Amino acid sequence: MNKIFSSLTPGIDFVKTYLYKIVFVVISIVIFYFVYWITSYSLKKLKPEIYSYYPFDKFFPKSGKWSIFYFLITIVFLGILVYAIIKGGFYLAPA
Repeated sequence: MNKIFSSLTPGIDFVKTYLYKIVFVVISIVIFYFVYWITSYSLKKLKPEIYSYYPFDKFFPKSGKWSIFYFLITIVFLGILVYAIIKGGFYLAPA
């Protein structure tokens, strides 16, 4: 029984050390999935005559998921870019 606890100790220590980061990553994944689900749900409810104005076909659930995923990747990339610009001290100001 002691061997079981001694083998679990490094894992428990790892979780204790990085608990906040683990929780942050899990919450971020849940939020991104929720945004993806809402976006896909709203696009599925579009009227057929509106589809010609969007780059999604009429059979969106089968072949258009890449478009939403690409959109989310673009939003995340732009968010990271803005964060890097702000943290890096790149502000619009005279030289």
